[in-house]
Amino acid sequence: MNENRLARETSPYLLQHACNPVDWYPWGAEAFEKARREDKPVFLSIGYSTCHWCHVMEHESFEDEATARVLNEHFVAIKVDREERPDVDAAYMNFVVATTGSGGWPMSVFTTPDGKPFLGGTYFPNRPRHGLPSFKDLLLTVAKKYEDEKDGLLDAASRMAEALRESVKKRVDGPSAAIDARPVDAFNDAFIEPFDYENGGLVGTPKFPITLEVIFNLHQRKNVPEALLTLRRMSDGGIFDHLEGGFHRYSVDERWIVPHFEKMLYDNALLLEALSKAYLVSGDDYFKEKAAKTYGYLVGRMLSDRGFYAAQDADSEGEEGRYYVFTHDELKGVVEHFELFKKYYGITERGNFDGKNILVADSELPGRFTAEELGKIRLDEERLREFRAKRVPPSTDTKIITAWNGLALSGIAWFGIACGRPDAIDLATRIAGEYVDAMVSRGTVFRIAGKDTIPGFLDDYAALASGLFDVYEASHDPRFIDAAKKVAGWAIEQFHDGEGHFTQSGARNERLFSSDNRVHDGVTPSGTSLAAWALFKLHAATADQRYADVVEKVLKAHHDAMLQRPTTIALLVQVLWSFLGNHHVITVPSNLATRETISDLMGMPAANRTIIVSPNEGNVMAVCSGTVCGIASTVGEVRSLLGNVSGD
Repeated sequence: MNENRLARETSPYLLQHACNPVDWYPWGAEAFEKARREDKPVFLSIGYSTCHWCHVMEHESFEDEATARVLNEHFVAIKVDREERPDVDAAYMNFVVATTGSGGWPMSVFTTPDGKPFLGGTYFPNRPRHGLPSFKDLLLTVAKKYEDEKDGLLDAASRMAEALRESVKKRVDGPSAAIDARPVDAFNDAFIEPFDYENGGLVGTPKFPITLEVIFNLHQRKNVPEALLTLRRMSDGGIFDHLEGGFHRYSVDERWIVPHFEKMLYDNALLLEALSKAYLVSGDDYFKEKAAKTYGYLVGRMLSDRGFYAAQDADSEGEEGRYYVFTHDELKGVVEHFELFKKYYGITERGNFDGKNILVADSELPGRFTAEELGKIRLDEERLREFRAKRVPPSTDTKIITAWNGLALSGIAWFGIACGRPDAIDLATRIAGEYVDAMVSRGTVFRIAGKDTIPGFLDDYAALASGLFDVYEASHDPRFIDAAKKVAGWAIEQFHDGEGHFTQSGARNERLFSSDNRVHDGVTPSGTSLAAWALFKLHAATADQRYADVVEKVLKAHHDAMLQRPTTIALLVQVLWSFLGNHHVITVPSNLATRETISDLMGMPAANRTIIVSPNEGNVMAVCSGTVCGIASTVGEVRSLLGNVSGD
């Protein structure tokens, strides 16, 4: 097959399209210069490698010779990996949502030769259905409109670009006069109202993880039963891979049974942190076990020399979920204790997914299985895992995204701290060391490890700084807090406006027709929240007032946003709660910092603390909460100063 320009790219998503008959260009000056020279509109297609409907549109339209001829004749076609270029994705998604009321991927946008959008949508089918025109008919209609009404279309696109720029400016709140705890109270009210007390998470479908809300609840030790219920229901459900570990992206039903089968690094990184902190707070070995399986998945499937890969696809052999599901007869032929296994995982002849079975457990029926029976089930899990390993696995997106690896560093560090896993701490230090050597030592941060052409965005800098700090706390290796300080300083220099607002794109990033400065969290924490959290932790460890000053400005700038939509900005509410004196800093003199003492301190059932080993010697440990400090000679006295954190 003939290859197009995408064959020279490194993105797995772009490479998926390298043999399309479409004359694709990657994002860049060459494509827009061609559009201007030939006076053609641009067709911009944005997606990612594990996107199911992106695959569908490719098979239906981009692999179709007749459709490709229309695209090549009338348009300059550009393909963008949204995970490489979140700035491009955000700018055009703002347009699509503003003009259609919704968004998603694949995103399909028509622009002028200078990149200003005039028409957009998401998936378009290869023939008219569901009220959508066929993609080829849409191409012909847009081409004719551009030819017949170009001046009006260009003018409308310019006006729309200006309107989008103005709308972004209006999102910036004026600073609040003071900081108070009202957003925390608002969060607690807003979290409980839509909570699903039967299944965990939020009422309704589809059901996405609410990991950031769960983590904050574990920090503040409120809504803890709800947080633990959510993690337990998810970990029992089909959204969790019971054979290999790791979570799929979301569930299409309210009981977490049938997932959308992608596995994303960011979900598993955040959920690893949540499960580890759940074990720390509750002492329930269930969460330790699920954390260990999630960690095992990350190490076994996603780890490379430079860091963790981005994602695994939902599809294999052309079918969504094929790798993960089993017929009744397949299971009967593989497992040795079938009736027992069938009872444990709810196996039926009808199945729970298109006539096949997704494994779903129920850990809350006490005494249902003896220790001997559970041992037999675990052996059968291994047999089934070996059987499944012979299948064609889902493809892996091998991009190593800095922001997501920063989240993974935090998750693994907390797993090592909470679950007493020095091997995990060793791995976290190795990966953190790779980032220090490959990026921090060179004075910059890149979006993709090994790809120096895309400067890092705010979330890359912020998540990396936060992750480096957590590795420092787990290892007490000073090179990581030194690196975190450097990265956080660069984030302030490049992305902060001095008034409490961060932008996603900074001084080194490309200037687009519109920028994005969202503060609300999506499937990952916003760059603003991550930056504030990293800076808060650095201030807790160093007492450097410069960090606290920026955090205070951020909290004032977004106080109203936290009041209005607190659960959608959970990490920043966590920063606020911590800033108001609810975070504990435990400083241990070097001569008292024995392995046993540090281990005991790390094992205390409190997530809202930072443990610092001082280079100085002394006779007591200092415990500071906000501006109030006390001294302790033993770990037991530290617990008392923290308000008996092990108690209810």
